Amino acid sequence: MSQPDKSRRSPANPLDARLPVWRDGRGEPLSCIEKIRVMNDNFAELRQALIDALEDGVLMGADEASLRACFAALAAEVPLGVTARPPEEMPDQR
Repeated sequence: MSQPDKSRRSPANPLDARLPVWRDGRGEPLSCIEKIRVMNDNFAELRQALIDALEDGVLMGADEASLRACFAALAAEVPLGVTARPPEEMPDQR
């Protein structure tokens, strides 16, 4: 049996493999450790805020599935206050 091709495996988040791999506009993983650290911190803060809001809602009698649907809709509609650069204008991180 042949060995799996490790070069085709998805990369892991270099600081915490349990967290997502943050990608640029070209779909390439971010390589700047400080950017990854900031994104990981933001992710952890948002996760904790969602846990707190879900627990509060359930304790106050709200339906968990309804809360999750509302929070997912909120994430989808949150306006972006900055303009992302097109992939062709992004600096090469390598």
